[in-house]
Amino acid sequence: MPAPRREIQVRHAAGAPESVAAVIRTERELEKLIAGESTADTRQISAVVSKLHVVIADYLDSGKSLKITLSAVEILSAVEAAIREACGQPSPWPDGADARTFFVHGLYDEIIQQPSNIFETKLFPDGTERYIPISRSTWKACLEKLRGQIIESGLKIAKKRAGAD
Repeated sequence: MPAPRREIQVRHAAGAPESVAAVIRTERELEKLIAGESTADTRQISAVVSKLHVVIADYLDSGKSLKITLSAVEILSAVEAAIREACGQPSPWPDGADARTFFVHGLYDEIIQQPSNIFETKLFPDGTERYIPISRSTWKACLEKLRGQIIESGLKIAKKRAGAD
């Protein structure tokens, strides 16, 4: 038998706005948050995706000394693998089949390490605001937006090249 959903009375901290939408109101909502099943916080997606752009650019820059430049398809494959990992599936690549595969896998590793560095704030019923790791659903939404941006950019480049011919 499922546990009853008990509403928790929310006390706002002094000066906290009444319209704070991120208040955790029920025990079930807290359980979902802890389990990573909460809904995506769309307010953070753009900021996280911008951070991912920097992380990817820095990683790609490190390949210059190795004379490795990844294509959009290879970058996209690392992002796709990170999305699968966010859903609980393991990395599809063998470790270091060759230098290029090793480098793509390294990009994947760099991407999947980012959630440990990204926090969101939640207002708890006791009025305290706490930092918690980014939720799995928000992380997945960020990766999906990043994937969409990479695809869109690739299509724009292809159109430009087709128009130049």
